[in-house]
Amino acid sequence: MILEAANGEEALALVQQQPIDLMVLDVMMPVRDGFSTVQAIRQANYTFPVLMLTAKQEDLDKIQGLTFGADDYIGKPFNPLEVIARIKAMLRRVAQYQVPLSASSLQVGPFTLRQEERVILKETIPLALTRREFDCLALLLNHPRRVFSADELYERIWQEEALGSATNAVMVLIHKLREKIEDVPKEPRHLQTVWGVGYKVEP
Repeated sequence: MILEAANGEEALALVQQQPIDLMVLDVMMPVRDGFSTVQAIRQANYTFPVLMLTAKQEDLDKIQGLTFGADDYIGKPFNPLEVIARIKAMLRRVAQYQVPLSASSLQVGPFTLRQEERVILKETIPLALTRREFDCLALLLNHPRRVFSADELYERIWQEEALGSATNAVMVLIHKLREKIEDVPKEPRHLQTVWGVGYKVEP
């Protein structure tokens, strides 16, 4: 079934009312433009692919759309057959990485923790994590919004008493995790620092 919306606000309303497999989104729309619409969709943790259409050809506009959460970008005028081909390719990628939830899965924001399989997905993509990276992120996901001190994280992950170098070891681990899970590692949205206290996961 194909759903239509006349502007960004209508598109957001449809997303809340109907399951969406893929969205084709025009940048130049009344009421709410495509950039702010795709940004709002991602902030609400919807993960379906978004193809953006625009008359603007500048690289900065393309980068802006992708940064806000679009998956692909095509400029006007375009060949309708190319749009169809891109849509089919995007849907194939979604099907390839789609992993069904099991009873032991835990969903926290865009992350799915499959503890028994030692797998963590961001949206539908498995994260390539080391053993300690997995243990750290799994611990935080099991306790969303709870703040863990660096010493507590060190003792739970390294399984030894936190001494003088514990804080630095945890800082390095957190830095590596942010490189793998955050869209903008220097501006972390999910793996947050609570200054003077420790770290937490924000869904």
